[in-house]
Amino acid sequence: MEELISLLKALTDKLYHHTAPPNAVPPYIVYGEQGQGEILSADDQQDGYSLTVTVDIFSKKGKEPLFKQVYDALNDNYISFYLKSVQYEEDTGLIHYEYETDVI
Repeated sequence: MEELISLLKALTDKLYHHTAPPNAVPPYIVYGEQGQGEILSADDQQDGYSLTVTVDIFSKKGKEPLFKQVYDALNDNYISFYLKSVQYEEDTGLIHYEYETDVI
């Protein structure tokens, strides 16, 4: 998880955990743990697991460079992920990209 946080901090100082403050100015990134991912079992016990994490990017611009920067940074650091959704949020006017990944 620390590797992912460091990677995102290198892209922007506007990085928030679970929610952005009400006065956050886009573009910014919000990340958060969503639950337990894959489980490694041994001798009928949980020996290890991953956390499912979402990385959400919010912007007012459709061609926001931060969208591609996050995509490239995850790829370049061999972090498996997928684009879960792209949404336009009418109440805020923000474009919202949601990536999902599992981290150990």
